[in-house]
Amino acid sequence: MSWLKSGKKRLMAIDPATVSTVLSVLPTIFEQANKTIEKYKASRRKEAGGDAGSGTTPEARLAELETTVMQQAQSLKLLAEQHAETIAAIQAESRQLRKHLKIAVGLAIGAGVLAASSLIVVFNLLR
Repeated sequence: MSWLKSGKKRLMAIDPATVSTVLSVLPTIFEQANKTIEKYKASRRKEAGGDAGSGTTPEARLAELETTVMQQAQSLKLLAEQHAETIAAIQAESRQLRKHLKIAVGLAIGAGVLAASSLIVVFNLLR
């Protein structure tokens, strides 16, 4: 039973604001990754053209860009993992809500049938 309680706490901790925050950050991460890749490509073109650049060696610039690309990739991977966890939690919560909805619909139908049969009995007694 303890796993059920811990799972319930975990599901209750995810709110729509968290989901929207995670989803809103994805385009920013992708944009930063694309800018870094473009910087890397531009640097490679400069090296191929023989341009000395800002005084740093091409190896140093390449190492700096590789470090930046790796950092962007790691942050993108972390964000994707968080996004996957959020989706899994939302799906689990959705399944639970569907279950509760089915129960509520069943109870409402049962109450309707009970009310209709009660009305029939009352009308027959009033005749």
